[in-house]
Amino acid sequence: MKHYFHILLLTFVFLYDTHMFADVTHVIVYTNGLTDMGLVDSLSSDSVYFHDIDIKKHRAESLKKVYFIYNNFQKLFYISYSLRKQIELTEQRGGILITKNDDTLPFANIHFEMKMDKPKVFLSISSDSVFSLNFLDIKEIKSDITMVENSIRKGFLSTTGIFLAGTVAEILMDVNNISSQIGDLLPGGKTYQSMNITVPLSTIGWMVYDLGNDNRTQFFCPVERDQHFPRNMFVFSMKIWTKNVWKNVKRSVLKQLLGTPDQINGATAKGAEKIHSE
Repeated sequence: MKHYFHILLLTFVFLYDTHMFADVTHVIVYTNGLTDMGLVDSLSSDSVYFHDIDIKKHRAESLKKVYFIYNNFQKLFYISYSLRKQIELTEQRGGILITKNDDTLPFANIHFEMKMDKPKVFLSISSDSVFSLNFLDIKEIKSDITMVENSIRKGFLSTTGIFLAGTVAEILMDVNNISSQIGDLLPGGKTYQSMNITVPLSTIGWMVYDLGNDNRTQFFCPVERDQHFPRNMFVFSMKIWTKNVWKNVKRSVLKQLLGTPDQINGATAKGAEKIHSE
């Protein structure tokens, strides 16, 4: 009798899981604010494969365009590099959070707890008051003026990077004058004097640009499917770009050597890692 009970219990669990899986719908949110709905089949290192419920066909989209993916059980399925960077920009500073219902919540500090099964956001309203809500209820966050530090960082790094790249290029073209080229970067050198003028101007330019484009506001969960964000939330990553370029070069070389691209790992959806929704 006990043996039959175990079989019955396992059968019930299997049927329940099958029913739950059949009812899962994934929402793919793109960095431009548009969305697709369907059932995600698999993820590879650079693409998401899913069955689009609108056109009733299987599709593939580049992960570069994807902001995040969640399902109808309010669980996250995928978090992009762009979303993580937008979160980093808003954390540890004050601002105003606006929900999908257009509720406005001022806060002194904000912390994201991006667990896949229950993504939460905690707002410090005051020194002894903390308010929490689901990440998927957030429409946008407008940070306070301290966001200008990001503009200062971009101005310094971009200008300094250009000068350093130029110096490296000059060294490669004239290796006999390395000490002179390096000396130009030090106080009193020609390049150093130019940097003293250009870096502040570049920083001011980035501040004006970011304030003019309202880059203090980060957009998260779209309210309507066919409505774009006011600006694209994509964040470029040199590491990811280099990795993808190297992978494409390697794939091209293997294709020429083997002549069988379908055997190359990651070249098709068939070789993609299967990731089932919860």
